[in-house]
Amino acid sequence: MNIGQVLRKIRKERKASLEEIALVAGTDAANLSRVERDKQRLTPDMLENVAKALDVPVSSLYFIAEQNLYPVKSASAAGKVSAEKLEDALSRFVLLSTQDQELTVDFMDLLLKAARK
Repeated sequence: MNIGQVLRKIRKERKASLEEIALVAGTDAANLSRVERDKQRLTPDMLENVAKALDVPVSSLYFIAEQNLYPVKSASAAGKVSAEKLEDALSRFVLLSTQDQELTVDFMDLLLKAARK
């Protein structure tokens, strides 16, 4: 998956239009559409602006793209299911606000503490 596809996926999950994101990012919808369809390359500034418009760190965009390019190969079906669940959880996690991400991490800490008892 390329960065444009990741941008489109996140934009659609947020139910945002091309026009809405492009306006906030300081570009036009046609440019953003070409980026999403891999017909135009992103400049670093445009990538940063679109990421901010989607409220997602640029590093997370690359991480999601890389996870889809190089899926985890497991020897067992259970391992494959776990890898898919982890990828799904990560995709959802990066869509959360910073505050909600912190709450999620706190909740996972509590779960781990409870599991150790």
